[in-house]
Amino acid sequence: MIPIEEHRMKRWKNDKKLPGGGLVYVTSKYDDAFSTGLLHEINILYENGWEIEDLMERFKRPYMEILYALAYLADEGKITRAFAYRRKTNDE
Repeated sequence: MIPIEEHRMKRWKNDKKLPGGGLVYVTSKYDDAFSTGLLHEINILYENGWEIEDLMERFKRPYMEILYALAYLADEGKITRAFAYRRKTNDE
């Protein structure tokens, strides 16, 4: 794996073909701060079968913010339920 400093300094063959070249902060439009109490509640509810959509409705937060919280909790080893599980819809 290339260290980030070396990666940023390296000039790629296709640089001239890429528009822009600036950085895009893909998470900037979302709130990425959660209280410990909120994270705890999201963890408990998710472990008890709540889906991301249910958590969105309960906490009035967008999908990506709930996903960030769950990713954080998974990274901390606090989620034991399968993280990629999705509920079945009537179409399936």
